[in-house]
Amino acid sequence: MAKYKVLSTKKLDPLLIEQAKRNDIEIIEHEFISVKPVTGKEKWDEVFNYIQQQAYIVFTSANAVEAIKKYLHPYINYNVIDWKIFCLSGKTKETIEAGADLSGSVIDTADNAVDLANKIVNSGIKELIFFCGDKRRDELPAILKAAEIDVHEVVVYKTVETPIVIKEDYDAVLFFSPSAVNSFFSVNQLKEDSVCFAIGQTTADAIGDYTQNKIIVNKTPAQREMLESVSFYFGGSM
Repeated sequence: MAKYKVLSTKKLDPLLIEQAKRNDIEIIEHEFISVKPVTGKEKWDEVFNYIQQQAYIVFTSANAVEAIKKYLHPYINYNVIDWKIFCLSGKTKETIEAGADLSGSVIDTADNAVDLANKIVNSGIKELIFFCGDKRRDELPAILKAAEIDVHEVVVYKTVETPIVIKEDYDAVLFFSPSAVNSFFSVNQLKEDSVCFAIGQTTADAIGDYTQNKIIVNKTPAQREMLESVSFYFGGSM
């Protein structure tokens, strides 16, 4: 039996799970949200309008990238999509660069939405397309609109909370989005010495609305760095 038991509120890379085991950390995974792409002719027409443009694009979620890839897949073989892309580092950037379904150049990245928004403002562009989910955070579009940048928001996926009652105690819980935080705490409480690990500051802020437990915030939005923080906290290394 592992010395430490950790709950992850989303599925993780199996290799990271195995690495954690070698550090005497058992990770139990439960999905506290589900993501559903928005489909239908009306949405296709909206997305298709932007596919044909040489545009600036911003992604703050790997889920948005995956949703857009579903639209692009039947179209990409016949057309070159020359997008200039701003995105978060970590999983979002990795998803953009995986495979050939999404072409274009990543011209800048940041570790959080506020820093990314400021980089976009400093780039001097006046218009961009923001592919996002129905529960996207306000920080990025608010900063862009305050700088008089024309932001076209296109909702390409919906987030559904799927809360699960947790009957065991955990030494730590991993949170990867404010929606997962809301879902978890809607039916659960933490024991006082459980540590919360947050993928970024907005997720950490959401955790702070529910608990006074210790919160450790990831420096970059990536699963590997999250697990490295967990391992370091409990005295191991990845």
